[in-house]
Amino acid sequence: MQSYGTYRICEKKCATCAYWEGERRIELRMNKPTYIQAASGSAACMANKNRKVSSINFCPGWRLWEKIA
Repeated sequence: MQSYGTYRICEKKCATCAYWEGERRIELRMNKPTYIQAASGSAACMANKNRKVSSINFCPGWRLWEKIA
């Protein structure tokens, strides 16, 4: 069974980044996006080729996944 990390929408982590290729889903509270649940482990980063990152990492190329807030 795979574990997930939960991150607030406003956190600048790889899990909330547009370049994250790992599994994730949005959690809504009162019909507003509040948290992102991302699979733990590593995934490819589209911003930095040949680099594996985990959902808790941060890089200077971070960009908000979607305009959801």
